[in-house]
Amino acid sequence: MNKKEVTVHLETITPLWTGDAWQENSKVRPSSLMGSLRFWFSVYWKAVKNGNNEKLNNNNVVVDNLGELENPKEVRTLKQIFLKRLLREGDNKSFDNILDESLEDLGLSVPSRLFGCTGWKSRVDIEISSFIKQELNFKEIDFNFPFKENGINTEHWIKSVLFQRKDSKIVLHKDVKLLLKTTEYWWDNYLSGFFNFYKDKIIFVGGKLSFGFGLVNIRVEGEQNDKEANIKGIKYNDIMRIHKIEKIKYDNRKKVLGYNFKYFLRREEEMRYRKRNFGEQGAASSIYVSNLIENDDYHVYLINFNNPFDNKKVPDKIFNKYQKLLFNHLKSRGDRNG
Repeated sequence: MNKKEVTVHLETITPLWTGDAWQENSKVRPSSLMGSLRFWFSVYWKAVKNGNNEKLNNNNVVVDNLGELENPKEVRTLKQIFLKRLLREGDNKSFDNILDESLEDLGLSVPSRLFGCTGWKSRVDIEISSFIKQELNFKEIDFNFPFKENGINTEHWIKSVLFQRKDSKIVLHKDVKLLLKTTEYWWDNYLSGFFNFYKDKIIFVGGKLSFGFGLVNIRVEGEQNDKEANIKGIKYNDIMRIHKIEKIKYDNRKKVLGYNFKYFLRREEEMRYRKRNFGEQGAASSIYVSNLIENDDYHVYLINFNNPFDNKKVPDKIFNKYQKLLFNHLKSRGDRNG
């Protein structure tokens, strides 16, 4: 087995949050990043490659179990299948190749073969190489924008979810670099195409996504080919639609969380569609908005993620409506016709 190590950069558009139940987010948790990579690989494998995927329970937790697939009475254990293949094909195929095909014979999904499940260890490991720590203070946040004319204030909701400590600060992380370890077989056959597909796209990493955290670009150092960058027939918009609203008029110089923009859109939506598009307690949303980002000007990203595992898709006309709502509410009057 030829080992493979690659350096992966998570270039943050908005800082990410990987904290625990005590809101102590002093370091980046590898388990959180691994969970995010697994999820986006599963999205890629299902929506792009049209491959078999893990079995999930009602809480979207993986329940694949290698032991349940093995049947000694039918001579169907992994060890038996692997040894037969090894004797027959060992001179022509690598150990990992034979192992992968043996797991396929048993019906174990590719995401579970790569990232593990009950009875099977992950073929992927990650180590955190570096990250930039950033503090966000409760006093630095604007809770009124963009609601100034109607008096809405989101302080209560943001404080109750994010700022539970007495010091009224949370720790976020920027520009995370990690070392991914696997073997050449798993990299060449699965992971290289996965990273290549997402390299010019936005994904979510970590937690508190509804607050506008965790929007990142993935970049892999070194060798990457483009053989799967533009897969014929694949429309990224079927998975995720992204619209950037630029030149926002804002004068306060405080931080505005994506929660405010999402809350604004949710209030503007008809009651019967709110849960479907924005989720309910314990359920994921289909609509996300980034924090207010300041580079050369203020801008935000409006994102619609159509999760292929729940078949809940936001129609084009609804996403376009949200674009117009934010555009008309956030941009200066002189720019609205531009």
